[in-house]
Amino acid sequence: MLSAERKLKIAEIISKSGGIRTSELSGLFNVSEMTVLRDLAILEKHGVLTRVYGGAVSSRNLSKETPSIVREKIRITEKNKIASLAAQLIHEGDNIFLDGSTTTHALAKRLNSFSNIKVMTIGLDILNELSGMEGIEVICPGGILDKITMNFLGRNTEEFLKNLNSDKAFISTTAISIKAGLTETNPQQTFIKKIMLENTLQKILLIDNSKYDVVDLNRICSLSDMDIVITDNKPDNKYYQFFRQNNIKVLY
Repeated sequence: MLSAERKLKIAEIISKSGGIRTSELSGLFNVSEMTVLRDLAILEKHGVLTRVYGGAVSSRNLSKETPSIVREKIRITEKNKIASLAAQLIHEGDNIFLDGSTTTHALAKRLNSFSNIKVMTIGLDILNELSGMEGIEVICPGGILDKITMNFLGRNTEEFLKNLNSDKAFISTTAISIKAGLTETNPQQTFIKKIMLENTLQKILLIDNSKYDVVDLNRICSLSDMDIVITDNKPDNKYYQFFRQNNIKVLY
């Protein structure tokens, strides 16, 4: 198991259980306690947990968000495939929304061939990625920087985005289901994504197969609201038929 994957699993375990002993994590992942302690130190730095004697507990202010430094290393092959397909939908002259996800960050890396597009995003990592691309006009709403997700969030961010429109909005989310629709862990992220989808002509969901049949607390919209879904493999029959019945184009 990769180090980043192990950190993600540790974050999930502590989020669900409230706490765990270092010795248990060592046995669970078949690594030394020193390795576990290093993982816990990194996760504590990003606000995911609090280290205590003999283990770690869930941070009081835990938002259940996984730090971007961890998410960037998870399911890289799937994200790159999705990003490559998404890039094919962008044309010169487009105004596009990119949320602050690691999947849209992978998409941003593929925009250096364009000479005339505008990109509006809340993601600091995406802003840094696009800053050296001469053909792209970059618009950032600013706001309060969430150091876990490296996204600008808050009321000021939302008010700024409400006054912008795009041709295409590319968003990812933490969970989708046919019944619950698109759902998200963080309520502030939810508000941002709602605004992006409301103010665009074409709604495009970037989602890998690990997010299917998962439901999070905060609802963004119905799955049927999407125009295009880009995923890493052909969806199972239940989802494939749903997309067809709702005239949603699927790329994989």
